Amino acid sequence: MQEVMVEIFSTVASLAIGVLSGYVLAYVTGLRAVRKGMQLILRASLNDMYCRFQSAPPTAEEKLIWQEMYVVYEKLAENGVMKAKNDAVLHMKERMDFK
Repeated sequence: MQEVMVEIFSTVASLAIGVLSGYVLAYVTGLRAVRKGMQLILRASLNDMYCRFQSAPPTAEEKLIWQEMYVVYEKLAENGVMKAKNDAVLHMKERMDFK
């Protein structure tokens, strides 16, 4: 009887380890995909803002939004092209926004 219990416990433990490792792998892979997707969305938004700032300089508020987005983007991935654009935006003269 004890041998049967050991066999059952061993089988259950093996299945639990397999399920847990599969779940961890799926979670990590999914998390990487979400991070990459967020990076791509932020890059596209930053590029759109940069192009808009080329024709109409940013307001102080727009620069603040840019900086907040860039900080998050930078934490997701390092990219030399976006760093150059960030430096350019930070050095742009601000447009006065009269509301």
